[in-house]
Amino acid sequence: MSQQEKPATHCGLFFRFEFYEKTRLGVICTETVQKLERTMRNARKIVKFWTLMSLAFSVTALTANAQIYESVDENGVVTFSDTPPSPSANTQTTIVKSNATNSIPAIEVPVAAATSETITALTPRTIAVSSPKDNATISMGAGIFDVTAELASPLAEGEQLALYLDGTLVNTPQTSNVWTLSYVLRGPHTLQVRRLSSSGETASESEVNTVFVLRPSVLKAAPR
Repeated sequence: MSQQEKPATHCGLFFRFEFYEKTRLGVICTETVQKLERTMRNARKIVKFWTLMSLAFSVTALTANAQIYESVDENGVVTFSDTPPSPSANTQTTIVKSNATNSIPAIEVPVAAATSETITALTPRTIAVSSPKDNATISMGAGIFDVTAELASPLAEGEQLALYLDGTLVNTPQTSNVWTLSYVLRGPHTLQVRRLSSSGETASESEVNTVFVLRPSVLKAAPR
């Protein structure tokens, strides 16, 4: 490259750099102006909103405190106005609405007293077999063990409990929540307690618990 071409090259680079700087500054200025315009629009919306809210509150307050006048002239013509009429001997004026903001009398709602039937109906009737636990094993013996039921609320008058072993009722319904089972056969068995109403219907029933009874077996000698 000759010595005469170098100044031209440097000059071209300078102009390109200057053009880039001006373009970049122009983009930055444009973005700044756009941000300012968005901020101004949001500010105008906020001012407009609160202005409308203030007007609404003012109108509500004026309406609540306004007085309505009823005027009846000598011909029986009734006129309503929010401004007091001029005094006249032949006109009778009455204030229909005073400036009281709350003129509605309080309304007393009668509350029915809770009865024993209502309390009984709202009392939970849940029940569960608390002992033996589900999947419990009855130790080796004669198959004698107790079954205990847990009630969420005491039995009401006329209610009873019934124990079911393998789906079969054990003895008769009773008011006690404890049963003693005797000579239950070896193997798995299911237990369930039902809460019966005074009419004998099932009010609620527990989950089914499974127990495993272990009993010794008698081995007999094989015949010869």
